[in-house]
Amino acid sequence: MTVINPHQFFDLSQEDPQSLTHFRATLADGQLFRYVEGDRESANTLIERHFAGYFRKEAATAVSNGTVGLRLALRALGIGPGDRVLVSAYSFIACAMAVSAVGAVPVPLDMDTALTPDTTALESPDQPVAAVMIVHVQGHAVQAGRVRQLCDRLGVPLIEDVCQGLGAASTDGRAGELADVAVTSFQQSKQISSGEGGLVAGSAEVVERVYRMADLGAVRNERGLPDWDDERALVGDNLRMTELQASLVMDQALTLHQTLARQRSRRARLREQLGADTPVLGSSDPEGDAASHTLFVARSTADAAEFCTGLAARGVLARVVWKKTYPEYGLFRRVLPSAPHPWPKKAEALAPRILSVPTSKYLTDTAVSQVAEAVVALRQHLVQER
Repeated sequence: MTVINPHQFFDLSQEDPQSLTHFRATLADGQLFRYVEGDRESANTLIERHFAGYFRKEAATAVSNGTVGLRLALRALGIGPGDRVLVSAYSFIACAMAVSAVGAVPVPLDMDTALTPDTTALESPDQPVAAVMIVHVQGHAVQAGRVRQLCDRLGVPLIEDVCQGLGAASTDGRAGELADVAVTSFQQSKQISSGEGGLVAGSAEVVERVYRMADLGAVRNERGLPDWDDERALVGDNLRMTELQASLVMDQALTLHQTLARQRSRRARLREQLGADTPVLGSSDPEGDAASHTLFVARSTADAAEFCTGLAARGVLARVVWKKTYPEYGLFRRVLPSAPHPWPKKAEALAPRILSVPTSKYLTDTAVSQVAEAVVALRQHLVQER
């Protein structure tokens, strides 16, 4: 089905080829492996340097995707079998899956209000906590300040999953900025896209571990060759990003501020046309949103389905972001030793009702008006969440 607001936020067919300087350079010299030879600096190195600065971290390393980034970050932080990791209950299943993949136990962190974590489990934990992972949602940054304070009090690391929140900021700052480790993704539906790919940013020590684990455990010598005799070498895997992917990421990273400005103007125009009678789910700092999506809350799961179906009939894409919290999936009911407590009741109730309408930089004025007209026509299915 063709829609007027697709969820791809980077469409190579709509870009000016001349603006993709790093991508063209990679194509021109034909080196698609991250360890390039000759005078051209690796695009992988460029994006690592760029995003280390962007997230205000000591270092960063590119990896094959965001899920891998989460898993390697956990391992690099020393998280392993039996450790309890608090994970935003309202998140993609891959977040909790990364925790389980290292043998740790994902424990759901409930919502306080929509897009705000409930910190009760951190205020007075009844069991030891090894780490906390909060997840930013569809271009909306979750407030991380209080979580950061509580992690510091407990002496545990904070991981921010910025896969859907690159470019967004809350009243506490930019998504990923307060974390010990920030992980982002460059998958097709993300803010910056190379089809797949990801990146981990944090302290030099943690990132070095991630880098080696993603590079077959090798220690690279001054010529960039792997050395497995070095005492710092470890057992790793091949989870590198290709040079072609990294070059696409670098070109988009350099124009991210322009992309965000365009998306914010598109979403501001949409919200103006929606009017005060159409309830929109806002973040703590709407002006800081990446504005890649506009969020709504349906009155019920049936209303959510009718809203999405009704918009689709008008050529407008709307989706339930995550239909359920991760503990509700059969997979986790089978693998978790017992149902974690307290159960994330607020997130469970809200998850199937939170709706997302993509508002990418490619939307024309006409498309914005069409989206607004479709939403207004179906706003009886929506409720303002307080």
